[in-house]
Amino acid sequence: MAIFDELKSVAKTLRDADKIPQYEQILSIQEKLLEMQNRIFDLENKNRELKNKLNERERIIPRSGTYYKILEDGKEDGPFCTLCYDDEEKLIRLDIGKFCFGSPLNLDCYSQKCPKCKKYVR
Repeated sequence: MAIFDELKSVAKTLRDADKIPQYEQILSIQEKLLEMQNRIFDLENKNRELKNKLNERERIIPRSGTYYKILEDGKEDGPFCTLCYDDEEKLIRLDIGKFCFGSPLNLDCYSQKCPKCKKYVR
């Protein structure tokens, strides 16, 4: 980076001229610039992560008590648990089958179940 090269050159000149207080100021400035550069790098990474997360969220659609993800090719993947995604932003695929509870006279049946949170969906 050009600014670091310039500061290095100035620092060398000051050190060679035995201007130790000014040399130490340049070293302090270099350190602060490195900290700022690292902070910018971290913020750029966080920004990229948030943009990716927002893009992912925009591709999640609700349908019949579940979520589906729209893939790059336009196809759908799912169904996923709404509770797990809304709570932890995790796409947990639902088990498909017949899940029935109750007595034979009062049978309550569901077609999907989350293996993580145990939520049932009709």
